[in-house]
Parts: sequence; C-alpha cells; structure tokens
Amino acid sequence: MKVLRNAGLWKKKPQPVGNNLEKGLSSRDKSGRIHWMYSGGIFFALVLLTVAAFPRSNVYQYTVEIGDEWHGETLVAPFDFSIYKSEAQLEAEQTAIRENTPPYFQVSDDAQGVMEANRDTLIQQLDEVFDAWTAYRVHLLLDEMEEGEADSLRYLDLRRAARLTITSEQWRLLADAYAMRMPELSGEEPPSNASRPDERLLNEVWSIASQLLVVGVLDVPQDSVLSDRIVIRDDANRTETIRDKDNTYGLDEAYAFAERQFQQSEDSLSAALGGAFFRAIFTPSLSYLRAETIREFQRLEQRISPVRGRVAEGETIIEDGVRVTEDIYAHLTSFERAWQERGGENILWRVLLGQFLVILAAYFLFFLYLYLLRRPIFASKRSMLLLVILFAAVVGLFAIPLHTESLRMYLVPVAIAPVLITVIFDSRVGIFAALTLALLGGQLLYYNFEFTFATFLASALGVFSVRDIRNRRQFFISAGMVFLGYLVVLAASATFFGEPFHVFFADMLPASISAFLLLLAYPLLWIAERGFGITTDLTLVELSDMNNPLLKQLSMEASGTFNHTLQVANLSEAAADAIGANTLLVRVGALYHDIGKLAKPNYFVENQRSGVNPHDDLKPRMSALIIASHVKEGLEKGREYNVPGRVLDFIATHHGASRIEFFYRQALAQHKKGEPEILESEFRYDGPLPNTKETGILMLADSVEAASRSIADPTHRRLETLIDDIVADRLADGQLDDSDLTFRDLAQIKRTFLSILLGIYHIRVRYPDREGEEASVAPVEEESMSGDAAHTAEEPILPDGG
Repeated sequence: MKVLRNAGLWKKKPQPVGNNLEKGLSSRDKSGRIHWMYSGGIFFALVLLTVAAFPRSNVYQYTVEIGDEWHGETLVAPFDFSIYKSEAQLEAEQTAIRENTPPYFQVSDDAQGVMEANRDTLIQQLDEVFDAWTAYRVHLLLDEMEEGEADSLRYLDLRRAARLTITSEQWRLLADAYAMRMPELSGEEPPSNASRPDERLLNEVWSIASQLLVVGVLDVPQDSVLSDRIVIRDDANRTETIRDKDNTYGLDEAYAFAERQFQQSEDSLSAALGGAFFRAIFTPSLSYLRAETIREFQRLEQRISPVRGRVAEGETIIEDGVRVTEDIYAHLTSFERAWQERGGENILWRVLLGQFLVILAAYFLFFLYLYLLRRPIFASKRSMLLLVILFAAVVGLFAIPLHTESLRMYLVPVAIAPVLITVIFDSRVGIFAALTLALLGGQLLYYNFEFTFATFLASALGVFSVRDIRNRRQFFISAGMVFLGYLVVLAASATFFGEPFHVFFADMLPASISAFLLLLAYPLLWIAERGFGITTDLTLVELSDMNNPLLKQLSMEASGTFNHTLQVANLSEAAADAIGANTLLVRVGALYHDIGKLAKPNYFVENQRSGVNPHDDLKPRMSALIIASHVKEGLEKGREYNVPGRVLDFIATHHGASRIEFFYRQALAQHKKGEPEILESEFRYDGPLPNTKETGILMLADSVEAASRSIADPTHRRLETLIDDIVADRLADGQLDDSDLTFRDLAQIKRTFLSILLGIYHIRVRYPDREGEEASVAPVEEESMSGDAAHTAEEPILPDGG
C-alpha cells in the first residue's frame, strides 16, 4: 500500500472550489431557511391546536371532582355572585315538568259517525269478497275452471283491499261459515231467521266499541302519558276539563279490553276474529294535541330559575384540605362563571395569552432538545412531521374528555406516542416526548400534578420496556408496565390524601383502559413505517432472519458470497458495538450489501469452485465494469424485495468511490505504447461515499475480510499490518470523509477487527497421529483473481471488499 501511495496511484476526490463552492453554500443556506420555515410553521400550528384544546369555560367543571380534596389556597368570594344550578338539576326540573304537566287531548266530534262509516265500508267489502268466493266455489262444482280461476283472483284482490286484516286461514274460516248459508254450496236451505256470521260478529263489535267511546279512548297508549291527569278540550261545548288518566282507555288498552271480551265468548268465530273486526272499525274519541302540550311544557320550563342561592362578598368558598362536596362544587363553578362574565373579553384574551405561553414553553423544551442533541431528527422534515402528527393526535384525544364531563383524562392513551417515538427514533427522544405530553396534560387540567406524574411515570415505563425491542410481542409487556405506572401513582395518591376507594377506582378504570390501548401501537407502527418510509429495529430484526427469501437465495446461489457476508456482519457488529454505533443496523446492512452478486455469482472469486475464472477471457476494463455493476444490481434487487432505504444505503456505499485495484493494475501492466491512456475513473466505483458511522464500518469490514482471506499464514503481525494499511488507504483516498468516524473510532475499530480475525485464523494443535498436517490452518489462498482478489501477505493490494 505504501508503494502504491508513493507511486501516486491513490488520490483523494477533488473538492468544489470557487463558484461551485459559493453555489453549494448558497443552496445550502436556502434549504436551511426553508426547513426553518417548515419547522416553525408546524410548531406554531401544534401550539395553537393545543391551546384550542383548553376548555373555554367552566374550568372547575373539568378539573375538580366531587370527592376530591382541595389542595389550593383558601378561596374567598371577591364579589357577590349567584349559585347556579347544575345541568343535572335543571334537567331534573325539566323532567319533573314533563312528568307532572297534564297533556292536552281533543274530543272527537264525530267518533261515532266515523265508526259507523268504517262498519258500513267493511260490510260492503265483505259482501264483495264473499260474492267472489261463492262464484269461485260454484264454478268449481260446475267444472268451469277458467271462470273459477278468474273468480279466485278477484277474491284475493278484494281480500287484500279490505279493512279487515286477518290471516288466510281466518279468511277461509269466515268464508266457510258464509258458504254454509248458500244452498247451492251446502245443499240445504238455511233457516229464514239465520243471520250472516260476519254481520252477527260486527254487531258484537259495535256494542263493545260504543261502550268504550262513552268512557273515552285516547289515540295513544296510556303508558305513554307520563302525567297522572290529562286535559280534555271540547271545542263543540267550549269546555276544558281535567280528568284522571286511569278513567280513560289508551288505544292499546282498548284493543286489549276488546280481545278479552271476545275470548270469553262461546262462539268460536267471535273468539277467533272478534279482535280483528274491532280494529277494523274502531276509532278513538280523544286525540292527542301534541303542539299544545309542547307549548305548555316550554312555558313552564321558561319559568325555571337557573340559580338557587347567592354568595356574599368575603364569604369563604372553600378552604385548603376540605373535600369537595356537591354544594361546594356548585359554588366553584358558579364563581368561575361570574368571574368570566364580569371580566368579559379582557379576561378571555389574558387567559388565551397565558395558555399560549405555557404551551409554547412545554413544546419549546422538547424541540430545543431535538435541535441541540438530536439534530438529524430536527433536520428531517419527515421526522418532524411524524412527531407533530403524534403530538397532535394525543392533544386531540385530550380535547375529548376536556369537553365531555362524563369522560376522564386518564382514558387518553398518552403512552402510545412516546412508545412509538422510542421504537422509531430512540428512548431518549421517547422520554422527552413522555415528559412533554405529561406536562401538556397537566396544564390542560390546570396544573394537575397527579395526572402529570402518573402519565409521565407510566409513559416512561412504557418507553424503557421497548427501548431494546426485538419482537412485536413486547408491546404486551409494555402495556403491563404502563398499567403498573398508573397503579403505583394513583394508589399512592389515594393513600396519601385518604381518598375513598370509589374515587381511586374512578381514575384507575380509565387508566387501565388507556394502558391496554397501547396494543394499538402495533398497527400504528406498521402505518408509520409504510407511510413515512421508516425502518425500525423490529423491521431490521425481521430482515436479519436467515429464512428471509433474499438471504436464502444468496446462500443457495452464491454460497461463497453468503459466507463472506456472515463474516463481514460479525466484524461490523463487533466494531459498531465497540464505538457505540447501531449494531443491529450495521449487521443487517452487512448481510445484504453484496446481494448484487446474485446476478453474476461466478465472476466473483469466492464463488469460483471449478477452477475456471471467467475474467481470464475478458479485458481488465470489462472485468472492472462487471465487478462494479454488482452495486447497481444490488440496489435493484433490494428494491424488488422491498428492502428498506436504510439498508439500501449500505449496498450503495460499501465500496464508496474506491478503485478496483486488481484490474486497474492489470490494465496498467498490459498497456502498450501508442494505446489510449488508461483512465483511472473507469476503474472506480460510482459511489456515493459512506455517510454514517455504520456505513463507514461496513466499508472497512468488507475490505478487511476480503483481504484477510488472501493471507497464507495469517499471523498477528500480518493481520495487524493488513488492517492498518487498509484503514490508512481508505483515509488517504477520502472514502471516509463523510462517515463521521473519528480517529479514536478508527483505532477502536482496528483493535476489534484484529481480535475477531485472530479468533477466526487461530493456531490449531498438532496431534501426534497427524504429524504431516500443518499446525496453522488458514483459509485456502485464492489464486484466481477478480474484483475480490486475493493478494500476498507481504504486499496486500486493497480489495474491492467482496
């Protein structure tokens, strides 16, 4: 390597100068201004959304519970104010009015006449039905089928049009009774005084209906009338009387009374059909006056007073340590209402400004942390948008119980957001998010410390439970930890303040529900990963599974490359762990970095088993093109299998813009005078350079592992020299300029590589019965050359890294 450097074969990439540099800086400044405008816009929108979540009135109604102990200063009335009735009290008074105010009914002037008309219409309809039935039967007896069919259809049509609603079987029963009176059908002459059964039944119905009309029948069910009395208005006589409800029949009760009368009849026809005939002709005599009744309700409701007392100036409303009763609660809400009415718009603007500043401070704490200590997250528009969406979702859920008296704030699953942020980013960001959301919730409840502390502890336990998440089942553990956090704080608070069990249970029940709503984090994480292109540790763990189709294909079709990737993965993971980089990410990147070799596996030395090297028949320039193409083909293969972008970065950068050294030197050796000059650029990878510590580690591990396989006798000194030279040349070539690796990191990486390689190429014990065997067993030196070529230990040539 030193020889190569002295010969001037290694050159750093040229940097932009002059106008190009100025243009680069100008473009970067413009991009920075746009990002600040974007971040500021969504930050300001989030603050306004949170301010809007505050209850605009009746703060005590949502922040103080009956049964709570008052822990503020003693509250004294600064002015006289009225004590307002609660919504429940006003509603109870309105209900009492509706239950006790008699409804209005109108006497029907001609109920008897309407009933007579109904009876006459029914008789006429029955005559037509029975005539059609008789004609049908006669035509059947005369075997006149066509005429009989027409009469049958007419009979059915008339039956459907009749006022009488009975079953087909009941119609047949009635028709058979009628047919017995017809000589042509019965074969006997009916008695001269015999009456039709339907007429006899109608007479009975008329008698019962007339009796009911005398008593009075409402046109609604009796149990729908809430009052014990009713007002009966008779426009004909210009009278209005009040009668007990029980002295009349409701419509349903009238039907039931008629049914009972017919059931007691000895005539089977009356028992079977009496109720149906009654319904066909009966009409109630008292009609419900809905509009007049509602007007009376409204008139009486308007007379309800909204207040029930008065508090004088200087009177104590509540003292510190006193438990809030229903009466004290009414005093608090009434005082607040009076205070707002007296202050008007001035108080509203002052409250809004205070809320805005408090919320601004809470969010500022979180986003300042991102700016100072998590700059990559702050600089990413996508990450900032995701964080704002998560915060906005929790704030939106906060607003529901804040504006719904029957719901508790503990029902909001706050811990979902910090847990998702931990899985997507890291636990420190998750903890700060938990703190921020807990502070916001406490502020929305007007500095409720119990809610703030319980929410923060529960969310923090949830964050710690998923900081090293390796499978999605851990969300169940996280839900249990969040439940435990709520339980500890709420139980401690109840014990400290001596709260009754029902108060503790009223908070613990919704808190338990919100804890187990954390299981929604699983599908939400899936949505975030797909919607924002995020690769979490869970996805990386799934990608590292050796049963992954792409890795299985690599092991079957390019077994040498697969073995190489495993060794590179071990080296990279150990080095990343040594310098505090992301071990899981770099391991997965190493496993997939060479999948492009699946396109032409035999062109890479580690997969050549037959002794035939296809590069022997190619020119160095063509061989270099084939070797370099495995990066592009790897990216295409990765996209085909939906490999995440963070892993594709390892494929794109694992060679950076380095030179394919073996074929470049071969081209120089074969070059003859008069031939076109050998261009170094034709023997370099297209890049880009590694831009993170993890991608930089992979580049070094890839190169070191490939070069180490070429050493016939890998001793400690030779391996150490190899590693030092490879790292030095990568530095000299500028391949690590964008990787954020420090010299301290590189020193630790080199020590780690050496330790791992010494473990791989260890000295074996020579057994007495195997004297002829070598004591040192190293990988077989690969003679055939490719882009991953082997080299001598005395002067290793930098490989392309496998």
